[in-house]
Amino acid sequence: MKGTAMLKVIELDKTYGQDKHSLKSVNFTAQPGEVTAIIGPSGAGKTTILRSVNQLIRDNGGQILLDDEDIRQANKKELRKIRHHIGMIFQNYNLISPLTALENVLHGRLGAKSTMAGMLGLYSNAEKAEALELLAEVGLKDYAYQRCDQLSGGQQQRVGIARALMQHPKMILCDEPIASLDPKSTRTVMDILRRLAKEKQLIILINLHQIDVAREYADHIVGINSGAIVFEGPSQSVDDTVLQKIYRQADSTATVTANEN
Repeated sequence: MKGTAMLKVIELDKTYGQDKHSLKSVNFTAQPGEVTAIIGPSGAGKTTILRSVNQLIRDNGGQILLDDEDIRQANKKELRKIRHHIGMIFQNYNLISPLTALENVLHGRLGAKSTMAGMLGLYSNAEKAEALELLAEVGLKDYAYQRCDQLSGGQQQRVGIARALMQHPKMILCDEPIASLDPKSTRTVMDILRRLAKEKQLIILINLHQIDVAREYADHIVGINSGAIVFEGPSQSVDDTVLQKIYRQADSTATVTANEN
């Protein structure tokens, strides 16, 4: 299944307590076939955006449109169905370590199964064959039956990518997926994510601390500071002036566009 959805985040707001804003009227789009990177200083709100998009946390206002459907308005049953087509890749891999790579990838189908089938691990031969194909696609064909706690960090992250693909996603959300990886593994993981965006026409929305990686691999960059979007544009527009605005002290929230000098 190839994704064709566009993500539109409109006036998204998140408040903790009475006055502390984590997100302030956040607006941006993410297109299928592109890697969109969210960059900004620690605590700026990058992870809050991802968790809001997947509705792992409840925000206070705005719209999150995927296929023109507002995820924020979905009831529990509808949200479960929507989430099944939103893959999630985590900094700490979020795998079940004693299980094999193949078993972890198969868990990507849990959202499409009944509770009982999921509890019993009842997967069809077709699902098992697909999981093996996905492991081969991320370069782990020979590690399918190896326990995940015996794999390197980069290999575990690739298992996580294969598991996300097992959901037949329209969008994959990546929360600092290379933060714990060495440079070689970083390049391998980012090469895979960029290729998947192009080949499967997926939305890849990724939080990154590494500015050089964002510039090299992202098609589109969203800069956030103190919960507010201060830049949105193509990666080639991110010069030193833009970076100063994104990473400056929180003394202004004026948005910078790709066309500003």
